[in-house]
Amino acid sequence: MKYSIFTLLMIIFGSCTSKKNAPTIKETQPLTQLKSIVDTLTIEESNIINDFLDFELASERYKNKTNNEIIVIENAGNGIKNLLAYEYSYRDFHSYGNKATAEDNERLGWILDTIQIKELKNKYSDKNEYHWKSSDIKNYKVSIMQDDTLRNYFKKDRFLELSEKLILFIKKPLMINKNNAFISIYSRVGFLGVNIDNYTALMKKTNGKWKTEATYWDGSIE
Repeated sequence: MKYSIFTLLMIIFGSCTSKKNAPTIKETQPLTQLKSIVDTLTIEESNIINDFLDFELASERYKNKTNNEIIVIENAGNGIKNLLAYEYSYRDFHSYGNKATAEDNERLGWILDTIQIKELKNKYSDKNEYHWKSSDIKNYKVSIMQDDTLRNYFKKDRFLELSEKLILFIKKPLMINKNNAFISIYSRVGFLGVNIDNYTALMKKTNGKWKTEATYWDGSIE
């Protein structure tokens, strides 16, 4: 229980911690402070978030939970955190001297090498942030909650009011190319409830639909 609360607080208050030290990444450059906000998603970004949520919320992990009120936290970032999660997992896998075969790359979702990671990081580091709108989510009724509002629930000891609500932290999709993208989710029921999911997904466009190809979390791959 204490760990679940701590994890949620780290996300709410913008801290970035890990259960273990990340492998050394010499190419990593400090990210530009994000200030600007973009108003709309592209058509493909909209398709990605909705195809992803259709699959995610239909899974057994959410059984009887999608009947709860669904709250999406407004701040979606600019997609760069999706790339950082992939980078961590990629570095962690290769830091032990593992050499991936072509089959491994396909199975584990190693779609980018270190040079490509750096290029994408430079491309997206100064992109504008996005703030979710309820209209972005097509197949589920959701409420949008600002970060400050969520913080106030904790500061004013009102977090029990969220106990029956499904809370989703979703990062804006990051396009790799026209057929591949990253997206991240952290989900839980209420403030004191259990975590449901916390991972970054590689989405691949197949026959016009975006499907999860691989998932990454804290150096792990599912």
